[in-house]
Amino acid sequence: MRVACIGTGTIGASWVALFITGTHEVTAWGPRPGWQDRLLAALDRYEPQLRELQMPTVRTRLRLCGSLGEAVAEAELVQENAPEQIELKRVLVREIASLAPLDAIIASSTSGLLPADIARDIPNPGRLLVAHPFSPPHLIRAMEIVGTPEMPTERLEAAVEFYRSIGKQPVVMSHAVPGFIGNRLQAAMWREGVQMIAAGEATMEEIDNIIKGGPGLRYGISGPCEAQLGWIDPKGSGEIDEEKWSILMDTDWSRLPGPPLTDALRDILRPQLLAARAKRLTGDAWEKRLIAVRRAVENI
Repeated sequence: MRVACIGTGTIGASWVALFITGTHEVTAWGPRPGWQDRLLAALDRYEPQLRELQMPTVRTRLRLCGSLGEAVAEAELVQENAPEQIELKRVLVREIASLAPLDAIIASSTSGLLPADIARDIPNPGRLLVAHPFSPPHLIRAMEIVGTPEMPTERLEAAVEFYRSIGKQPVVMSHAVPGFIGNRLQAAMWREGVQMIAAGEATMEEIDNIIKGGPGLRYGISGPCEAQLGWIDPKGSGEIDEEKWSILMDTDWSRLPGPPLTDALRDILRPQLLAARAKRLTGDAWEKRLIAVRRAVENI
């Protein structure tokens, strides 16, 4: 695939490094003077990290361009990396749409802006999707993909296949919500932490040490939902224990209220609980993975 990376700051440079580990032809352009030197310096820093992961880069696949038009002229996918300002992104995306091939996918790196809002001013909003990486993109595999309502399924699938080809683990969201999945969860944790600090209940150091040495280790193996399977569904039947649900959702463990356990919510959760239980690690396998994670963290 021919890929263009527009904007080569912290996120854009990290994307470029990852893009050139694949078999794709990559062009790059940045709007600020001196962007070429800054990008090459960033690649000097990132390339040894990628080699350590056995993902060598091929710089001959990269072409630095003198204009936006040159960079996107033949692109099949354009990775836009403008700052998190909706008007700025709209202007840039409108320009990209006018210069890139009509069938090119425009992928926006944004932490929380909705794709429909970014694509508001382009003739065919079905060209645009959000491709939200977690920083730095070249090292963290997870990413979130959210298409506009008009985006054809085959175009979304083509983007997913591209990101998988460079080692990413894309999660395609069926609904667009501000902040997507990761940043909504991170925001909830951060806000609860600041609430505790403001109330004199904990310090920043205490909060960080607990997360790094406790749930943070587990979340690398079992996410926050999977980690509660044995608690809320002790029989493994997909049927939630009401008393235990109440402890999780209704006690004063968090200032964020939990939803009531309605029949509709049970119907939503039942197949998801069973699916998660079918693929989760248990017993020795889970503990061996935890030991490996702990060793890796303690050897940093």
